[in-house]
Amino acid sequence: MNKKIMAIIYSNKGNFLLLKMNPKWLKQEGWFVVTGSCDKESFEEAVRREVTEETGLKIISIKPTNYLCEYEWPKNSGKWHHEKAFLIKVKEKEVKLSGEHLDYKWLNKKDFLDKIVWEGDINKLKEIVDKAK
Repeated sequence: MNKKIMAIIYSNKGNFLLLKMNPKWLKQEGWFVVTGSCDKESFEEAVRREVTEETGLKIISIKPTNYLCEYEWPKNSGKWHHEKAFLIKVKEKEVKLSGEHLDYKWLNKKDFLDKIVWEGDINKLKEIVDKAK
């Protein structure tokens, strides 16, 4: 089972960051958050590395959440992932995109929840973003 992280980034201005996935890189389209693998590092080390690599933003704080999920990706591949979500506070500024993403948007909570590609229970995501302070 592969260990993964999900970084739900919010700013000192109360906005949330969504990144437009590059279908050539991620084999999927739409808007999502920073994700990544934990190779030989802790979840928190992976969060710091992935946020820096994918956004160039400086982290103010990292809060683990109680959100854990297991999923198969690619679908029907037999490759299972165990993902842990974190709330990441940053100073809102321009994002330095990696090749994984084509664009970004800082959105208020409502617009963030409306636009994100979320296949899980949306109420779980609402619970997480409600804790962003």
